[in-house]
Amino acid sequence: MLNIQELISLRTDIFDGKKVKLVRHKDSRIEYRDVIKDRPKLIEYQKEQKSDVFGKTDYLVSFIGQESTKSLLFGFFKVGYVEQRENGKFYYELEELNVCQELNVCQELIDRVIIDWGKSTRSWHQDYKKHKKEVLEILPKGYLGEFPGLTNFILEYNELKRLFENPDANRDWKNHLSSVNGIYMILDKSTGNQYIGSACGKAGIWQRWNDYAKTKHGGNQLLIDLHSTDSDYQRNFQFTILQTLPSNLTSKEVTNIESLYKKKFGTRFHGLNKN
Repeated sequence: MLNIQELISLRTDIFDGKKVKLVRHKDSRIEYRDVIKDRPKLIEYQKEQKSDVFGKTDYLVSFIGQESTKSLLFGFFKVGYVEQRENGKFYYELEELNVCQELNVCQELIDRVIIDWGKSTRSWHQDYKKHKKEVLEILPKGYLGEFPGLTNFILEYNELKRLFENPDANRDWKNHLSSVNGIYMILDKSTGNQYIGSACGKAGIWQRWNDYAKTKHGGNQLLIDLHSTDSDYQRNFQFTILQTLPSNLTSKEVTNIESLYKKKFGTRFHGLNKN
């Protein structure tokens, strides 16, 4: 079976003669589960360590732990200077290689390659040359994962955009979301404010959410206002479905149900619904 070292060597020789570590991040804490959804936060999390674990290391090949011993490739990093701070922790300068172009040929593997970390999952950092990791799967580009059910997911905006940029890799998502009408919520994580919306039409929720993927605000006035001072404000948005609706309901019936949800959540008074 192909291992991750062989897969990378087919594309670059940048690690030849260098000190490289395999890193696997997995933590059951709630705050960590939030961190792994935000790439910049996870990179920052990786930079700070309790001990000098990356000392004399040139590069990191980092993974996010999944179920059992599966691990998803997160990125390649060049290790720079390290400083020990007053709190006793070590802080490393890390440069993501697909940014500095040194390993651009491997960028297509990020968020797609799943390896088997092996039995020693407690050993979260290991020598790249000594520990060969079997490649279990290479996911389609832009793949979000198995569709969990219409009311069983929350999508960050960057995930929503990836979904619509890669519909062929996420056919189950597209088929389910375009087959139903429904009531959805957008949560502004920075303030806790909520927007309630509805979708009813030929392509259902898929069609309506495509508007957000394209415009960032979906044409909603208060969401447009948020972007007037910060063009990347959509990074704060989370999307979820509150209720699916039968396709035989009239648009007026759907609007009435939407209005009820606005009253329940109070989104006209302290949320993001203008009407």
